[in-house]
Amino acid sequence: MLRQIHNDEKSPATNIVLAIVGLTVVNSTFVILLGICTNVGLTFFKCPTIANT
Repeated sequence: MLRQIHNDEKSPATNIVLAIVGLTVVNSTFVILLGICTNVGLTFFKCPTIANT
């Protein structure tokens, strides 16, 4: 949010690239979190003894 103050110094292409990179980071973060939750869930369901320890 603080970078918006200096938008006059950057070209529109730079702003578009920053937006795409930001969205990519957010999307990859969600994918990683979903993958971890899925792996943990499958581990708990397949190995109840591990979940109980």
